[in-house]
Amino acid sequence: MTTISEKTYSEVPEEVTATRGDHENAVKISWKPVKDASGYLIFRSKNFSGLYLPLKKVGKETGYVDKNVKMGVYYWYRVHSIRKFSISNPGRKVQGWGRMHMPSGSESLISLIMRLLKSIPHFRQTRNEAIKLQKDLPASTDVTHLVPANEEMFNWVKGLCDPPHRRIGSPESLKAEAYLMGEFQSILGKENVFNDQVPCDVYHAEEWRLDIEKNGRMEKVEAFYTVNTGMQHETKPNGGTVTGELIWAGDGTPKEVKQLGDDLSGKIVVANCRFPTFPIGLLMKVFDGFYYTSDPKQSLDAKSKRNFTFARKNFPAEYTEEKNKKSIYWLVQERGAEGLILILDNHPGRVNTHWGPYDGKMRSMPCMYVDNYMAAEMKSLTENSNKASLTIKGSLTKGAGQNIYGILPGKSKEVILVSSHHDSPFKGATEDATGVATVLAMAKTWSNIPFEEREKTLVFVSTTGHFYAGKGAHEFAEKHRSGLLKQLIMCINIEHPAAREFIDDGEGNMGHNGEQAMNFVFVNEDLTSIAAARRMLQQHQLEKAILLQSSLLGAVPPGEAGHYHMYTGVDFIHWIGQPNYILTADDTLDKVDVESLNPIANGIADLIGTYMNLPVQEDSSALDLSGRLCSGGVA
Repeated sequence: MTTISEKTYSEVPEEVTATRGDHENAVKISWKPVKDASGYLIFRSKNFSGLYLPLKKVGKETGYVDKNVKMGVYYWYRVHSIRKFSISNPGRKVQGWGRMHMPSGSESLISLIMRLLKSIPHFRQTRNEAIKLQKDLPASTDVTHLVPANEEMFNWVKGLCDPPHRRIGSPESLKAEAYLMGEFQSILGKENVFNDQVPCDVYHAEEWRLDIEKNGRMEKVEAFYTVNTGMQHETKPNGGTVTGELIWAGDGTPKEVKQLGDDLSGKIVVANCRFPTFPIGLLMKVFDGFYYTSDPKQSLDAKSKRNFTFARKNFPAEYTEEKNKKSIYWLVQERGAEGLILILDNHPGRVNTHWGPYDGKMRSMPCMYVDNYMAAEMKSLTENSNKASLTIKGSLTKGAGQNIYGILPGKSKEVILVSSHHDSPFKGATEDATGVATVLAMAKTWSNIPFEEREKTLVFVSTTGHFYAGKGAHEFAEKHRSGLLKQLIMCINIEHPAAREFIDDGEGNMGHNGEQAMNFVFVNEDLTSIAAARRMLQQHQLEKAILLQSSLLGAVPPGEAGHYHMYTGVDFIHWIGQPNYILTADDTLDKVDVESLNPIANGIADLIGTYMNLPVQEDSSALDLSGRLCSGGVA
């Protein structure tokens, strides 16, 4: 690079912007031209405060595309103008990143831990910057006296849980959506509540059954169908029955399946299906409590772990890929297997009603789940050439769910989005009736604040299609990003809060241990968001709530916030409870920790109040959405 004199002059580049997830493996940096500038220097860092290294010297053009970016990494840029042999001070620092994708959950534990260990220096620098920024946050608007009480919030939970499930496009879901529409309208007024249709395939299993030969006789075995399997539009839209000889595939790894041979026609494969065990306690030690850990009862220690029962190690969701090469489903299907039986190997309790993977892809070969307490029996049944038959019958039709949203106007057009999803495979009392109840509570709370005191506009949304690859949140973001969400400054997303912890007694019986389930609060690498969430948790001391970097499990965390971040570039604070019974029929009303509904809602209201009082920047031609206070001189 040409050497430039350190002499400075006053023509600082203005209106510097960087794209936020708009381009695959690239960030576009732009700025307003500087009069008489002969060129520009672009510097880049992975940290807000540096070290900034030279990235590119350009001529009089006012933009540059950085193609050397990695998915899941946030970059900071600054631009200097050049005149003859002088260089200006930099324009404001801006943050940008390449397009991100939802993780499938197939990353190995060793790979994940190695990735996290390498990130520690960067993580600590980011945390230190956020802590410095925290003292400059504006005071939050105090609305605690307006937040609905526990019982009122629990009534919303019960109302949403009236149908047996809320599967997208089903009559039961339509009933729940009508209820939710009515509640939003009663709070915000009919004129401020809207709905968007979300097209989908409506998969409805009317009959399912697993029969296995025992001592020469076919006997029914307790099992549950794997969603979106056994029916496909082109081949068998109404499903059917398959029969074959049982064959054991161990842990269902590519190596073990390969050992079965290339021809599995006439076979029904049986294998373990394990869920990742996440050593959260150990990582808390390594990361010194992450951004912040709120644990007033001191329930968490170095031995704390969590089985991620939403991610199957050998049967990952396929959000952006086709036929994952490590998926046991495709490994046996391409070898001609008739069907697949998966043992929920380390899932707590005698549970077979697992709903996943929920990527919205229809698969023709039937698959069924059995609980982990049947592992020994299932393996022994494969050793004697026993036969089995799998039945999944029903219908596969075209339909639609509804995104429901309400608008609470504020003095500014800047928007704070408060979100959750309302669909659920079963009762879904915690997932996500408690999340929706919290969104309704925020709508009611802030609707009681006079317009003159609401500095920003609030949009409350409850999406469908979470169990259809997040289709509802994705489409809401895409549809409204240039309109309603054009000046979106923050997404506060709430999923399965206030969930009671239930544990396995070792015999398959699940019992409440007197505690609340672990809560992860993910925040993307935005200093203001980290600072605001830290302050909220410090002040409210909510139970077992860990403030984490959003890249912990992949480029974005699981849940709706990830979709809004990917498709609008918005910063987010994402509360997501971690009970081990989500995605199962055990997620019933008794799992709700009613007494914590209001305290958690108070914490969410506090976050909204902080963002209400941040400086409004809607009149600037380049709205600063990254480090909103950072451009004011915090170094």
